[in-house]
Amino acid sequence: MVNGTNGSGPALELLLGDDFFFAAHDDVSGKIRLSDRAAGIGLAASLLGELILFRKITLERDVVVVIDRRRVHDALVNGVLEEIIREQETRPVRDWLRYFGRNSYDWVAQRMMREGLVRIGETKRFRRNSGYRPVDLNSAAWPIVRVAQKLARQEPLVLPDIVLAGLLAATGLDRYVRAEAINDIYVYLEHLISRLPRPLRVLVAETEAAIGDAVLHHRM
Repeated sequence: MVNGTNGSGPALELLLGDDFFFAAHDDVSGKIRLSDRAAGIGLAASLLGELILFRKITLERDVVVVIDRRRVHDALVNGVLEEIIREQETRPVRDWLRYFGRNSYDWVAQRMMREGLVRIGETKRFRRNSGYRPVDLNSAAWPIVRVAQKLARQEPLVLPDIVLAGLLAATGLDRYVRAEAINDIYVYLEHLISRLPRPLRVLVAETEAAIGDAVLHHRM
């Protein structure tokens, strides 16, 4: 379950969570574009999306169900799967989004540090941690640029990129996609999301709902 570049961008394959992490940050400064809670939910959804694409879990209605307990090559994906397996009762996906959302940012950041994709940034004057910065600026910009170009041209997208585009829209990051696109993207994006396999379509919808819940809770 990886996103191919088809030779038109950096020769790098990324997991869905890595793609979302890059999209959620400014590709030059590394500054995060979302609130902590929204970033956590978006990355939790990305990790659940990886499990669906790896065919380890599915969503029956809105409930997460494990369908394959065998391990995959990624330690973080295995860890998330094991957490779900340990829970004796099946739970709605929105519960898992909230639960994993508390730690998903650090989990994905640590994976990307191990992969050599990001580093911890420091201010030059005070030498304080200023978040994570990309090692390669082209790789950091590529997820949004890639999705924006294909949506604007109404070109086919691989399945992980459709899920990524859906999660970007669900979390409000689609405005950065729109800024990179030369044409309107929304009609084509809605068409692609409507044709996703049902578990992935539900994941996108539940992510948007969880973001809405988080915003409402913050305002109350």
